[in-house]
Amino acid sequence: FQGYKGRLAIIEILKFDPEIDEMIAHRATMRELLKTAIDRGFRTLADDAVRRALDGSTALDEVLRMVDLTDRM
Repeated sequence: FQGYKGRLAIIEILKFDPEIDEMIAHRATMRELLKTAIDRGFRTLADDAVRRALDGSTALDEVLRMVDLTDRM
């Protein structure tokens, strides 16, 4: 991405697996779902955006404009 001048999409996708599906069926809380997803390698939108800012793929001010990071401060 060095020198990239276009737009970069930062998206959040949670791939369902049998455990996540079962948790949803049993009305797990968002916190429980998020913990399980992260344990399985899921990266939140905020995590991915910060990673991309650190590796130079996007600017930090663009991340701050598009992603709410207040819970991380």
